[in-house]
Amino acid sequence: MRPFAMRAAVVLVLLALPVGASAQGASARTAYAQGKFVQALTAHYLGNDSTAVRVLDDILSLRPDDPAVLDLRAEVALAHEGPASALFYADRTVEVAPRQADGHLRRAEALLAAGRTRDAARALEAARDLAPDRLDVLLALADVYGALGDGAREAEVLETLVQIGDTVAARLRLSALYEAAGNQDRALTAARAASRLAPAEPAVRQRLAALAGAPAEPAASASSAADGAGLYAAGRYAEAADALLDALADDPRDLAGWALALEALARTADPRAGATADDALLLFPTVPAVLAPAAEAYAAAGRRADAVATAQRGLDTLDALGDRLPDADALRVRFRRTLDG
Repeated sequence: MRPFAMRAAVVLVLLALPVGASAQGASARTAYAQGKFVQALTAHYLGNDSTAVRVLDDILSLRPDDPAVLDLRAEVALAHEGPASALFYADRTVEVAPRQADGHLRRAEALLAAGRTRDAARALEAARDLAPDRLDVLLALADVYGALGDGAREAEVLETLVQIGDTVAARLRLSALYEAAGNQDRALTAARAASRLAPAEPAVRQRLAALAGAPAEPAASASSAADGAGLYAAGRYAEAADALLDALADDPRDLAGWALALEALARTADPRAGATADDALLLFPTVPAVLAPAAEAYAAAGRRADAVATAQRGLDTLDALGDRLPDADALRVRFRRTLDG
């Protein structure tokens, strides 16, 4: 469920759209529907779903094809009446707004509650087609593929997810999936990516320990990403930056590599810091784990305006994501530190 205040504000805008008749009559009905919707949303938020049902049905008698009201009606039905009723309203939501991902996502929730996991996967695939960058859709789809035992598809979705909003939990899931598939190299790479995000996290340490007997990643040259991470951990930031940038030249999709390279460049005030931040944001313009070190790299390069703009973008992105990122608080501290200069 979206945060209460944000959801109310968004839906009030939708309900403000008139539905025919005279302007005066439409305005009166709009005001009535707005007040009723807030009443229903408040009742549902407080757990009084019988009241929410009554109020929403009242709104639907006036606005039977309003997708926002139908979506909330499906949500309340799922909590209060059961999956059959929820699926009815979710189907209506999709029928009246087939190009909105929210309806397909709600439909998937109802299908899961009804035990129809494969149908839920199809509903989430439709939601992903409409909103390929939505973290809640990707996470739900990964969960459903996991429930179906389709590790390959679960890993594919998680790989997409970490490119948009990298998290320790997603990296650890990827590591376990790759290990189960017999791909120890990729399992170790995912675990190391989790370690770069949260090196002190017990679950990360346990995963690395479990993989201790796995074959090491190729390290024939000091320019490998693994060596770059090791040099950074040892405090040899200038050498780490060189190694990481060399590795990124070979694999520019390595989100964690960009983040660590930017941190190394910022620590040494390397003249390449600003240009590297430019390159990183071309690839990952909305990923908080990259935005934070990019803002710091811009500051180290003396590009104050770019540092401020990037830090503010990072804070805005975190606000939009809500509490989905486990390291959100630490990232906010970094963004605010950059803004404070």
